[in-house]
Amino acid sequence: MSNFREEIQDEAEIALLSKERCTGDISVRLGKTKIMLNIATKFEKVIVSYPNKPIYESWIKDAEKFKINISNITFTTNMSLHKHNLKEYDCLICDECDTLSINNLTYIVSNMPENVKFLTGTIPVKGSDKRWYMDKYIPIVYTKKLEDTVGHTSRDYNITIHVLDANKTILTKADKSTWTEQKKIKWLEFKYKASNSWNDMLLLMNVIKSSKTKVDYLSKLVEENKDKCIIFVETKAQCNDLKVPSYYSGNKDSEKNFEMFQKDQIKELATINQLKASITFNNLNKCIILHTYASASKAHQKIARCLTLSNTDKADIHILCLKDTFDENWIRKGLAQFKTEKITWKIT
Repeated sequence: MSNFREEIQDEAEIALLSKERCTGDISVRLGKTKIMLNIATKFEKVIVSYPNKPIYESWIKDAEKFKINISNITFTTNMSLHKHNLKEYDCLICDECDTLSINNLTYIVSNMPENVKFLTGTIPVKGSDKRWYMDKYIPIVYTKKLEDTVGHTSRDYNITIHVLDANKTILTKADKSTWTEQKKIKWLEFKYKASNSWNDMLLLMNVIKSSKTKVDYLSKLVEENKDKCIIFVETKAQCNDLKVPSYYSGNKDSEKNFEMFQKDQIKELATINQLKASITFNNLNKCIILHTYASASKAHQKIARCLTLSNTDKADIHILCLKDTFDENWIRKGLAQFKTEKITWKIT
């Protein structure tokens, strides 16, 4: 395994240093942070952009582990990127570049230093605004996909899509009438198709990701669970309603729960988005996902938490889906990079 990882790291480093402004599309478990640390040593003054605290901490831990001097690096969150004059640096490195907003990207393009290195394991899809910026200004020079790593640095996997009838009733705010979730969703889908409005899409998305049909079924899966499992939901209320330890912004027990989960002292951990990228969990066999957007990067990041090699067989991934709705289309798009023979659609 180490030889495979080291070979990939050497290949990626050579490719990313061959062009001044470029992107590496490198899957999980290949040591992206180590690659970026090695690249950072080639420049005098480097600024590194990251999306969240765990990713920043992974840089610090890897620098200590590999005895790499990072005194030449200034760290900043994506949100604070605009506070820095990027042209004062020799090199900008963006970790998990798929998390950059369009505002981040426009700022980078307008203020690019001579060298820019983007890395991620979940490259934005072709046709998206983010991908357009990358292809035009910071093109991909190296790619290593998930399937290339199975059996080397990642384990195999099975994905089960639980297809649910949206038959729960909901009370509408407008006229206090009672609808089924299916009826409300179909009305919002019709409204969105007629308007192509982002606001209508948000309304539709909110109904689907907060679906009581989904939440009740999720609770059932959690009650029946016997494995170490990470559970991705969409809101703090959903985290709390599951009545299992949780990790989210504002939860005073988040760090304690995270540590206990790492040490196998608790079986389940519910979270929203904070733990979806660049986090490795010990002995994690199972992942349950309440909602998957039509985003390969978001799906990949969540699923990847379970792909660490272990003594168990395949990683066991479960995703909830509302039958005959946009939800089905979103999941198919989100899982486009995963092999269809490893995906089972289970009608409940």
